[in-house]
Amino acid sequence: MSKKSTGRPSAGQKRSKTTKISKPKNKTTNSRSTKSKPVADASKRSSLASSSDNYKDKPALIRGNSTSLEFSSNPAPTETKSKYFNSDLLRRISILVICSSLVFGIGVQVGKGSNGALVDNAIDTVLETGAQELDRELLERAAISGVLKATGDEWANYFPKSALEVLQEQSSNTFTGVGVWLTKTRSGQIKISSIQDDSPAAKSGILPGDQILEINGTDVRGASLTSVISIIRGSTGKRIELLVARGEKKILASLSAKKIVASSVEASQVSRGVALLEIANFAQGTTEAVKSALQDLNYKAGVIIDLRNNPGGLIEEAVGVSELFINRGVIVSYQVNDKERVFKANNSNPIQAPVVVIVNRNTASSAEILAGAFQDRNRGVVVGERTYGKGSVQEFVTLSDGSRIELTVALFRTPSGRAIEEFGITPDLQVTDSQVGVKALQVLGGLAALVSPK
Repeated sequence: MSKKSTGRPSAGQKRSKTTKISKPKNKTTNSRSTKSKPVADASKRSSLASSSDNYKDKPALIRGNSTSLEFSSNPAPTETKSKYFNSDLLRRISILVICSSLVFGIGVQVGKGSNGALVDNAIDTVLETGAQELDRELLERAAISGVLKATGDEWANYFPKSALEVLQEQSSNTFTGVGVWLTKTRSGQIKISSIQDDSPAAKSGILPGDQILEINGTDVRGASLTSVISIIRGSTGKRIELLVARGEKKILASLSAKKIVASSVEASQVSRGVALLEIANFAQGTTEAVKSALQDLNYKAGVIIDLRNNPGGLIEEAVGVSELFINRGVIVSYQVNDKERVFKANNSNPIQAPVVVIVNRNTASSAEILAGAFQDRNRGVVVGERTYGKGSVQEFVTLSDGSRIELTVALFRTPSGRAIEEFGITPDLQVTDSQVGVKALQVLGGLAALVSPK
């Protein structure tokens, strides 16, 4: 079993330009958020600075690479079709339901022992008696998906061997696609959590928060997050037609996939003595990217850590960034099978500057871990909106054919013992995105005054 936390990768590029702080822009997120999941967009940099500078929002990333559609939707039969077609369709659906029910009774021990033989027998029967040709692999995926759905685990996922790149890209910010990060909401909608700057998606008019309805004419409502990611990813030059919904409005965007090299960290000098860190996700190398960026900035008066639209990522990286500012003590913990896992900071020379952490309703998973740690340890002031509330731990199990399933095994707890799942992190100062930049600077100014020598 391997442990995972939701989120995304980082290229570790550093920047040290002087920037105005402003509200989130259309950018950058999913969160094996859960399962929201996970760079920044131009609207983020505009909310942090009416009084001095501008700020921006971040992106979330698309991962995955598979060519199979495990959710193809067949049109409903019309009255003009024959009774044979209708009865045959109903028979096929009934067989699939029976097949899934058999799998439900087996649990996770798919393919083992007599129960596995029973499932194989059911699928063989469907294939042998079906009036139309069916794909065995598709039926097996449907059976496994039925098992996961029956568990009630909203963050459970199945990754066939052809889609294992999805997992690899969760710890890397290099991928081929259109430059979007996706997340699946608790209601089952697939939404864009963030958009990569200078990507095909950034130039298309789609925005974070848009719900994906169709890809290349295929209805993906109700599809798994893995499936949607796999379709959007593709070889360089592949045409991607996205139909998205924004409220009552529908938008069709035509995009061309390309290689994306994203950075999970963007740093800038907001004003004299104030540094801004925009963390799009927590990927491999995020902690080192933060260290490197701060070396080129003056942060004597304080640091603003912007986690808006951050879908999460690797737990270790969120803990690593926290440890840069916190000398010692618990950052986050969780318990699995009576065994407690505790992540602690142990830094003899942490950054002493005042800190403000900015969050919004799309801040999730590992990003919530960082915000909760700063809040509980009184290391920084959290401002913005209540976060998403994705505080669960997922682990991977490899099946006999090399494919993998992801299951929720535990819930995160902040240093004070608070649960994040469903509750999220309530900021110390609740502020809308349009005002959060100004408020962050005001709070940081007050903190700097308190700690400065008299």
